[in-house]
Amino acid sequence: MIRSYRFFFANAGYIVGQRAQGALSLARAEQHANENDWNAEWEWDECPDLSWMSERELEQEHEVLCCVLKDGDGNVLASLCGITDPDGNYRRVVAAELAAEALHNERELNRVCAD
Repeated sequence: MIRSYRFFFANAGYIVGQRAQGALSLARAEQHANENDWNAEWEWDECPDLSWMSERELEQEHEVLCCVLKDGDGNVLASLCGITDPDGNYRRVVAAELAAEALHNERELNRVCAD
């Protein structure tokens, strides 16, 4: 967990005063995903919105992907598209952020169902 925390501290969100908390949250989410057979699958974004790019940027080739987080049965837990030119570190951050979202949703659903 320490290695994951350090990775996310160095590579993820930089909210002043909350960087350590965010890194720990992502490390925990990544660990939960691994322990529960959640898998981030990467695929081409078939219809990317690149309207934010300059004309010069649009002239260059880009890898635009979607990341889909699935459980062991193939159920979609969370997804994000429009991920442009991600390196390995950014892919790991996105996968952990999706795991954090899915973990939050799972906890909220369990809380609502318990009431």
